[in-house]
Amino acid sequence: MPPARGQYVQEEVVTPPPRRPLIWPWLLLLLALVIVGIAGAYLLTRDDGGQATNTEVPEVVGLSTGAATEKLAQRGYSAIVRGRESSGTRLGTVLSQNPPSGTELDRGGQVTIVVARGPSTVDVPNVVGLPVDQALVRLRSARLNSRTVKVASAQPKQRVIRQAPPGGSQVKRDTTVVLTVSKGPSIATVPALRGLTEASATATLSRLGFRVSVSKIPAAQPNGIVVSQAPPPGTKAPKGSIVGINVSTGSNPAAGGVAVPKVVGLSQAVAVDRIEQAGLEVNSFPVRSQQPQGTVVSELPAGGTQVPPGSDVRINVSLGPGPRQRGAIPDVAGEAETDARHALVEAGFTVQSVDQPTSDAGENGIVVKQKPAGGAQALLGSQVVIYVGRLPAPAE
Repeated sequence: MPPARGQYVQEEVVTPPPRRPLIWPWLLLLLALVIVGIAGAYLLTRDDGGQATNTEVPEVVGLSTGAATEKLAQRGYSAIVRGRESSGTRLGTVLSQNPPSGTELDRGGQVTIVVARGPSTVDVPNVVGLPVDQALVRLRSARLNSRTVKVASAQPKQRVIRQAPPGGSQVKRDTTVVLTVSKGPSIATVPALRGLTEASATATLSRLGFRVSVSKIPAAQPNGIVVSQAPPPGTKAPKGSIVGINVSTGSNPAAGGVAVPKVVGLSQAVAVDRIEQAGLEVNSFPVRSQQPQGTVVSELPAGGTQVPPGSDVRINVSLGPGPRQRGAIPDVAGEAETDARHALVEAGFTVQSVDQPTSDAGENGIVVKQKPAGGAQALLGSQVVIYVGRLPAPAE
């Protein structure tokens, strides 16, 4: 029923129930914190390359150098390789490592590996022809040891005349090189040979240590008798040097003979040309002398002697007072005798011609072989022997 007029009516106020707090924003915040924590932990365990900053060094001892460096690189390490001589291990095998395997090491670190290598080798210097004191210095500089053996020789005193191993070869460091050193020539007196038979003169010279060169010349003396010699009797000469003898063929020089040119004091090349132009054969022999290298110091027969055309003339050529250089011997096999002789003389060598019997007409007058062989290295002034093909003389 509605209230009467003027009557106060109190209305009832209804209070709504309290609202419950929201939970989902807090859940989102918690989830964000968890994500940030996980991300932070992940980043702290990553290096710039996206991998862990340290790991264990692998075992590489016993591997080849290549395999060891590759294995280390796979773990992020670089290798420092050092060598050590080892005769019982295959070359290149890793003998040790530092740090050892199992050590924790940051990626990018270095691991030193020691690998097996062979003994060091060195080139042997050529010291033949040098004074022994210079030779020893060169060998020491090449990290080689040395031992000397002294022998009598026509070479100057204290000069190296041979070495073993030879120059140019490769040997282990600290190898001993044996040097054969001249203690100077063993001197002997040249005997008187005139009037002896060729066989007796040759035997006498050989017994005294001399070498002999025989030239056959027409003479009034009986066939086979020594009519002259060089050097003359009483000369002091080194053992091993050459004594030339002229042996009579038993007939006087022909009326149409030629005079032996006087070539003493000339160079070997000029002397050879003059003797050949005179229609004579020439052989040159090296001798020790204070005259300049390549100078003719004596000739046999003497200049001015009348001899038949085609006779042999011997010239002795000085080796010079100082050390000699080495040179390559020309290869003259297959050349005519005169051309071969000129080539060898121009190269600085002395030449002896030896007849080589042959039945091949194409080899007559041609060099069929030589000693030393072409291309070999020899001291300038040394003698080269050429063997010239000769057909047998026609039957009378």
